[in-house]
Amino acid sequence: MKKAIIAIVAVLAAAACFFAGTVAARASEGGSQNGADQKEPPKSGAAAAEDVITEEEEPVMKPHNVFFSPNTGSDERGDASQWNPVKTKEKAEELAKNITLAEDEEIVLLEYMMTVDVKTQAAAGVFSDAGGVNMIPFTGSADGYYFKGDIVGTGCDTQKYAPNDGGVMFSARYMLKGKDYTGQSCSIFIENNGPALDLCVPTVITDSKALADWQDYDLRAIVVPVDGGVSVNVYRIH
Repeated sequence: MKKAIIAIVAVLAAAACFFAGTVAARASEGGSQNGADQKEPPKSGAAAAEDVITEEEEPVMKPHNVFFSPNTGSDERGDASQWNPVKTKEKAEELAKNITLAEDEEIVLLEYMMTVDVKTQAAAGVFSDAGGVNMIPFTGSADGYYFKGDIVGTGCDTQKYAPNDGGVMFSARYMLKGKDYTGQSCSIFIENNGPALDLCVPTVITDSKALADWQDYDLRAIVVPVDGGVSVNVYRIH
């Protein structure tokens, strides 16, 4: 966090110096008054920084997830929750209209794709004033309508902790081998990154023609702790 603040201050200071130099140059080119050159002294960095107009950052919106699953959901019994999704996107959109949102919330429609059941092993970590890293090997398997298979060898979840505020970034990488919903053997590589267990973004590379679109989808993974490991539920954002 301190490094980020220092970087921002440095950028503003550099911008201030640039604008101060520009003002001085224009004053020098403006000619003389009463036979004497009138040059405006350059502004201090702090004063020039006040002239820099910065756009307000857009607030970070929290997702209010609405879940649907064309293959396992039910429009009759589903309530569009994670564990009880509705069947169709249209039903999810209909239910979303009646949800009261906070000012910092937005509706996110999530289509269920598959679940990866992860079995974690003994972790290894190192921590110092420079931060911390915790590495957790894991095995497991994937299940869902579109793909069924197993993790090849072991994957690894790397958790990096910031030195000052203790913020954490999760990053897991693993390979799955199995069959897609057309019955074809295939492999899927997944890299899952995010700042929170419910805000991870998977990136997919696969040799499955049937699942090739997954490589271009906007995906979201929600990681749920369970006995002996975690369940990684993968969704497509609509």
